Amino acid sequence: MTATKQVAHGTVFNVGAGSELTLVVSVQPPGRVRQEIDGMTLNDDFEVPILGIEQKSEIAATQFWDPGDSNHHAIDTAFDAKTTLTLQIVTPHATPVTDEFTAQVSKIEPEELNPGGTYRRRVTFIRTSDITRTEGSSSSIA
Repeated sequence: MTATKQVAHGTVFNVGAGSELTLVVSVQPPGRVRQEIDGMTLNDDFEVPILGIEQKSEIAATQFWDPGDSNHHAIDTAFDAKTTLTLQIVTPHATPVTDEFTAQVSKIEPEELNPGGTYRRRVTFIRTSDITRTEGSSSSIA
């Protein structure tokens, strides 16, 4: 099974087979940051860093949570087993763009419970691969 959630004016968030992420209300896509390395030598008079490797990044999604839902239980199972999942973020531009990468569930954090409120939780993934970007027709995880 594949989870497909539409957010932000038609942007689609896909989570790989077997670990659906349903009832998603928001997604924070991964940032991209490179390590800065001091590149000064004795003759330099201006500090210009050398860019190193790309640093880890996180992806977070907030969902309405039902502890009896098998799709929600699958995310708990992926966390327990340290399963690597394939994630996609597909933007709905005139030419759709798909960012695909692998990730593992690193945090499952319940939100505060209030009278009359809903059960919500924030699921955080840590990216474990480079981001592959493709343009054209929207992708779908099989």
